[in-house]
Amino acid sequence: MTVRVGRHHKSAPDTDVPPSGETSLGRYFPVAVAMWALGAVAFLVLAVTTATAPSSWLVEDIPDSVAAEQQARTALAARQLQRSLDSGVSDLASVAAGIRVLNDETPNRLLSQLVSTRNRYRGTAYLAPTGEIRAKAGEDIDTTVITTTDKPALAAAAAQGISPRVFVSVPVTGPRAGRLVAEFKPEALIRPLSLAGPGNTRLLNKERKVIGATTGFTAFEPLTRPDLDQAAQSAATQGAGSAVRDVDGQRHVVSWAPVTSKEATRQIGLAVVTDRPETALTLPHSSEKRELLLLGVLIAAITVVIFGWLYAVIISPLSALAKAAGQIARGHTDDAVIVRRYDHLGLIARDLELLRRGLLRRS
Repeated sequence: MTVRVGRHHKSAPDTDVPPSGETSLGRYFPVAVAMWALGAVAFLVLAVTTATAPSSWLVEDIPDSVAAEQQARTALAARQLQRSLDSGVSDLASVAAGIRVLNDETPNRLLSQLVSTRNRYRGTAYLAPTGEIRAKAGEDIDTTVITTTDKPALAAAAAQGISPRVFVSVPVTGPRAGRLVAEFKPEALIRPLSLAGPGNTRLLNKERKVIGATTGFTAFEPLTRPDLDQAAQSAATQGAGSAVRDVDGQRHVVSWAPVTSKEATRQIGLAVVTDRPETALTLPHSSEKRELLLLGVLIAAITVVIFGWLYAVIISPLSALAKAAGQIARGHTDDAVIVRRYDHLGLIARDLELLRRGLLRRS
């Protein structure tokens, strides 16, 4: 009631007090929540910028020495693979020499020893000049893939099934004339590829289809990237080489080398192609990029911890107090104000609870 001396007037609503059923909470703006959210977003943006920005402003040319080193590694892998294939010729030549001078030994025993002591063969067979199998060891192999020749030879079977097949053949002369044929295990073809170093190294046949790789692959799948297919063609026509290619906005060092032999009968058209993305290269600023990436992750983790703690300890209790005060201001005194802490916010909550109980007693 507004009281004036001398005359009585009807009470009128105070212009400074909201009408019944309204409070100043209708105009309440959660400044604390807004500042909390703004701070969290700012620090997260800083973390993302710190982690990703170096990729754009720490750009540098890939040194020629890096490409040359990758080319040398790829050529080394190709040479090692050829040596592994040539070792098949040496192994079968030793067996052929044993067959020529047989005493108590039998071809079956010699072949069994070969398969058990050399883990590179899936199976081997000793054939008569007519093609009849005289002895064999290991798994059954298709001896018709490699043609008869008077010199040691290598051959790669046509695409069939889910596994590449590479064969070696050595003639047997003398009274027990014939030939020896062995099939390499796929692992024997893939193992030397690791010498090419980091990145994905693929072994391709003469049709430029993948028959081995240092990472997961599907046998006889074609090369889907034009730069890799061009590298395979260059290996067949120009020999070993390397180049820096741009693939989907990222630089790759691509190197290639043919698997060659001085003997014409051992040329089967294999090639090794290595694809190494820029992220796998050791460049002068690589360590700086990694450190900034770790710093960005650290900032993000600290932001989540600190702002999560602020929300749980300050923002959420303040919101609950504001809601309770609004309920009491509107005359809703049924819900008790729960006090679970003993700091300043707890004191405010207890005072609100005392106010609520006082209003209940008056009513």
